[in-house]
Amino acid sequence: MKKFNGRAIIVNILFFSFVFGFILLDTAKAAITPSLGVAETYGVLGSTYTNTTAGTTIDGDVGYTTPPAVMPTIGGTTHIADGAYNTAGTDQGSALSALNSQACDFNFGSPTDLSLLSQPLTPGVYCITAAASIGTGGITLSGSGSYIFRINGALTTVANSNVTGASSCNVFWTPTAATTLGANSTFLGTVIDAAGITVGSTVTWTGRALAFGGTVTTDTDTINVPSCSVPPPAPPVLPVVIPITTPTPTPPIVTPTPTPTTPTPTPTPVVTTVVTPTPTLPKTGFPPEEKGSALPLILLAGLSAFSIFLYFAQKKQTI
Repeated sequence: MKKFNGRAIIVNILFFSFVFGFILLDTAKAAITPSLGVAETYGVLGSTYTNTTAGTTIDGDVGYTTPPAVMPTIGGTTHIADGAYNTAGTDQGSALSALNSQACDFNFGSPTDLSLLSQPLTPGVYCITAAASIGTGGITLSGSGSYIFRINGALTTVANSNVTGASSCNVFWTPTAATTLGANSTFLGTVIDAAGITVGSTVTWTGRALAFGGTVTTDTDTINVPSCSVPPPAPPVLPVVIPITTPTPTPPIVTPTPTPTTPTPTPTPVVTTVVTPTPTLPKTGFPPEEKGSALPLILLAGLSAFSIFLYFAQKKQTI
């Protein structure tokens, strides 16, 4: 029968718990890209949309209540205070709540020029308790994952600055004051800012300007809405199951008890004696014999005795 090694089981439990704990910590720290819902297809979403010069191109939907003086070239659908527009506004608010609920990975307590940080920037939640800016050096985002810049103030990029290196589907900016992108700059990511978004002249932007409740202003710019798949729900946390093998009992070895064999007695042969009548002799003066011959009886008795001897001899050997 197998015996359990209790020490080995305890070591395995501690090992798997240790590894699984690190996985949970790493998962809890990672930034998560939220769903934008209906707002995902919008390049510009605002209560007021301002565009005074020709040349702006928006490859995506546009939604507003107050239209621009000069209509840009729109690759998607224009929604003017309709049901889809209002739903997009609701989804914008839900996405903002999801972004603001995530724990900070990097904290900055004063106005921060992100271009002065050690580059490249890695995925995570960047929490800045003041205004944030991007200088002429620009920033480079490197690594697979989500980038969330939560800014308690304004966001400003200078002219000719660049934000590069990551998928715009996973980059989010949530300033609480107005956003201003400098002229001739390159930018990526989704800006959610109800305080208003102003895009300088000739900006190339891969992302979205979502300012439902505020104003979006463009000037001969190019805004390309990325095609992003809806992020899958977070996988459930499953407990670590350590299989326990139940030993299979070994069946006992049963020695069969021999069944005694009763010998079959050898039947005693029945000897039939054929008596040949003795011819009568003619009377010659000699008297006939008074009795028959005793030889057959002697033979019968001998055979009987021999049979009895064989029977007991065989029985003795069997026992």
